[in-house]
Amino acid sequence: MGIELAKYPWYGITSGLDIEQGDIFDGCSLFEPESTELDSPAGRSYFHWLTRDVIVMTQSCDLVPGRVKVDHVLLCVVWKLSDFPKTHTLGTLRGLEDARRGNLPGFHMLAESSEAGFTQEGRIVDFRKIYTLPVKYLQARGNKLHLRLLPPYREHLSQGFARFFMRVGLPMDIPPFR
Repeated sequence: MGIELAKYPWYGITSGLDIEQGDIFDGCSLFEPESTELDSPAGRSYFHWLTRDVIVMTQSCDLVPGRVKVDHVLLCVVWKLSDFPKTHTLGTLRGLEDARRGNLPGFHMLAESSEAGFTQEGRIVDFRKIYTLPVKYLQARGNKLHLRLLPPYREHLSQGFARFFMRVGLPMDIPPFR
């Protein structure tokens, strides 16, 4: 007699003002400075507008409606597996396997979604570039249905994010044992 393990769904579908860590917003408008003269009073600053799929990285406890503790939400880009060309590390089977195992600290793999109306291929969260947007902007976008990464996968994402940022480069490492 075997014990049937409970299934742990990766995603739920949600909408409303209650933005949480792990909420995925497809086609989100972002911007980056194009100019290197941002501090020059005589110069003009130019920004490049981007449209990207993003995932919320700010802790859910900081985003509780009525008790929001931040003005801006931390976001990372979420790429589809098919977005990576064959020449990119993540365009190869070995690279994808390394990401799946957590061996590429700048990236975190998410499973495909089979949620009704939100069927999507697997994705990669890119920790190497971070964006922020106002909480109110995302709350307005949150009124549309969107995917939410569920526990324990949300906590696993958060742990991968923390591991990426807490890395310490040593000036001199312990020599290898031979």
